Amino acid sequence: MSITELTAALGVQTSEPDENGWDWWLFGATCILCGFGLLMIYSASYAGADRTYGDPSHYFTRQVIGIGIGVVAATLVLVVPWRWLRRAVLPTHIATLILLGAVLSPLGHSAKGASRWLALGPMNFQPSELAKLVFVISMAHFLACNEGRLKDVVGVVLPALVLQLAPFVGLMYFQKDFGTTVILAGLSGVLLFVAGLQKRWLVGGAAVALVGLAAMVVGEEYRQRRLISFLDPFADIEGTGYQIIQGWIALATGGPTGTGITSGVAQRGFLPEPHTDFISAVIGEELGAVGWCCAAGLQMFLVWRIVLVSGRARDLFGGLVAVGIATLFGAQAIINLGVVAGLMPAKGLVLPFLSYGASAVIVHVLAAGIVLRVGLESRREVS
Repeated sequence: MSITELTAALGVQTSEPDENGWDWWLFGATCILCGFGLLMIYSASYAGADRTYGDPSHYFTRQVIGIGIGVVAATLVLVVPWRWLRRAVLPTHIATLILLGAVLSPLGHSAKGASRWLALGPMNFQPSELAKLVFVISMAHFLACNEGRLKDVVGVVLPALVLQLAPFVGLMYFQKDFGTTVILAGLSGVLLFVAGLQKRWLVGGAAVALVGLAAMVVGEEYRQRRLISFLDPFADIEGTGYQIIQGWIALATGGPTGTGITSGVAQRGFLPEPHTDFISAVIGEELGAVGWCCAAGLQMFLVWRIVLVSGRARDLFGGLVAVGIATLFGAQAIINLGVVAGLMPAKGLVLPFLSYGASAVIVHVLAAGIVLRVGLESRREVS
């Protein structure tokens, strides 16, 4: 199934490129999400940042720096020749694996029982955020180079899983990053499906993946506690269930229209990580159900625009990259919002563009730039 056939099957209209292929709606949605995220990060973190660092804008400033770095990286993607970007896939793949391995070295920084960061002076960098995007690009490149050959499961599909997916998942396992492992497994399935892998192989692969993920849950006590907490948060009100309960309280307190920006109380020592994983709880408290729905709607609108770009891509590589990025953004948003609402076990995944995290926002802005470039390339073919 081609990208165009898939988007047509979903009822997505793809015949609306601008004169130069630039998607102003996608660009605008990205800018609005970044601005909205900065506003909510400041509101959710100023009290805690003032107590901890003596600077209410500590997290806000770091997020601004992250967005700035992401803009620079995205600009480079937009101006560098497309063939150079294709040639950089393998070196980038290898470099990312090296960074993931470095996390497990003395250069790594651990927190809350997980090793996911590289200590870079005053800031920490999380390679797993970059790994999600690099995996999408690397897998898309491999599948595009083998276009039309996915019936050869032994010669093409297995090497794709062994060479592309397995190294990332293996390093994620040792970093105890279950959330990223779930995302990578899902991304591989989506990319293989869009590239044309037969459904029977996808079903079999999904079954194997589910068994493996279940084994990872059973194999770690803290993951079992998270699962139990998800099933009954009130079983451990002061422990594993505390955060989700406080998130519910914040959402309920907001009502339809919220208490107002900086007027919420959840982030003032009651709700752990209010500016990161649980930023949507703060949005719900301060902007109410209306604001929460707007935030979720913006996320889905961005995903929709990226799907539009994928349908206009001039080749399989560009289409797969756009589909992968759409899946990445959509899956993280759904999982993050689902966790805060108590519909999913805690995963530690940020809400794209809205949660605090310099590493994440750099990658997200860069990813948006890559999609915009795919759109530009789709028009250059016919110009």
